[in-house]
Amino acid sequence: MTATPLGIRLEHCGKHFPDGTQALTPLDLAIHPGETLVLLGPSGCGKTTMLRLIAGLERPDAGGRILFGARDVTALPIEKRRVGMVFQSYALFPNMSVRGNIEYGLRVRGDAPAQTPRQRG
Repeated sequence: MTATPLGIRLEHCGKHFPDGTQALTPLDLAIHPGETLVLLGPSGCGKTTMLRLIAGLERPDAGGRILFGARDVTALPIEKRRVGMVFQSYALFPNMSVRGNIEYGLRVRGDAPAQTPRQRG
């Protein structure tokens, strides 16, 4: 039996920081399994904040919910979400390639080498 892929849903997810700064206007978003989503916009419009909410690095404002499939993960800590994130700048491993940085995250979470992406071509 194969596992059913999970979609990601954000329901009324907004983010205010303690100083009152609104980093993300409340939004609803559905990312379907296998779908590719591209986030475009100027600096400060909330792209990174939204990704941080999905990963569990931030919590949405009251009333916001994040779902993986049917499971509400809003209160689930980052280490239990199994979401990887590679930042735009090489903050942690400047000596590694993009592939090396991604594989590192997979190794840390315990995925077998057979599950790491293979280079094509």
